[in-house]
Amino acid sequence: MERVTFWYGCNVLRHGDIIHACLDILRAVGFDASPVGGPDYCCGTVKDANQIAAGGMATRTVGKLNDRGARVVAWCPSCHSHMHDFMEKGNERRFDMSYMVELLHGNRDKLSPLLVHRVPMRVMLHRHVGFNDLVPVNRLMPELLGCIPGIEVVDAGYVAPGYMCASFGGLPTALQDMHTNTVRAAEACGAQALVTTFHQCFREMVGLDAAGALPVYNYIQLIAQSMGLPYEDEYKNWKRAPEAAKEMIGAERMAKVGVQFYERAILPELKKRPTIS
Repeated sequence: MERVTFWYGCNVLRHGDIIHACLDILRAVGFDASPVGGPDYCCGTVKDANQIAAGGMATRTVGKLNDRGARVVAWCPSCHSHMHDFMEKGNERRFDMSYMVELLHGNRDKLSPLLVHRVPMRVMLHRHVGFNDLVPVNRLMPELLGCIPGIEVVDAGYVAPGYMCASFGGLPTALQDMHTNTVRAAEACGAQALVTTFHQCFREMVGLDAAGALPVYNYIQLIAQSMGLPYEDEYKNWKRAPEAAKEMIGAERMAKVGVQFYERAILPELKKRPTIS
């Protein structure tokens, strides 16, 4: 059994179900997966405007991953691309690295027998033009989703700009265009749901689900559903009822996150709804 480090990055507050499902899936297909993440394993991309700070974070994280002596499986596209574009440029990387999609795609023969529950659904893949020169996710994802019994992948030809939706967080008009074009494309090809590759895109696109425009899933959630893994998408529940989210999170977890951080950073995004023109 190959030992791997599952590097989930520092953005973990919203999608615990996906992270836990990733670990279960990796272990089920034969990897001895141990997770690392949080601020101590940040890739530094959040400090791009301060190259000294970003460089220090990169050196620390590469060093920690080197010390683990195992192949790294990246979950976050920002972390994966930042490793190649920035982190390894000034630091010696002494570990092999795979992106979660390509690892699962390469182990479809082990994954497919585990997908025993049908998920009858016509889905459209949420695609971006970027990232594919690093990992060809637009090609790999339909083949990976095709392993799930009942899933039919349809395509209207729409490809969003950039490499993930979160990059357009400060450009509301661009996000509005992506939401509108995505819904139109789904309607054109008769898709019953949208499936995202990246969790950042899921976070932006799930507003379509909360608004009743189009059901949205991350691909890991559909794999987990077919495997019978009992994880609930809490973030989607919070998004659908933002005023009740604090109660759903609970006092214990809220104390760990911090009420001020929740009210400043999380609650506004839960309240945000897409505009479809």
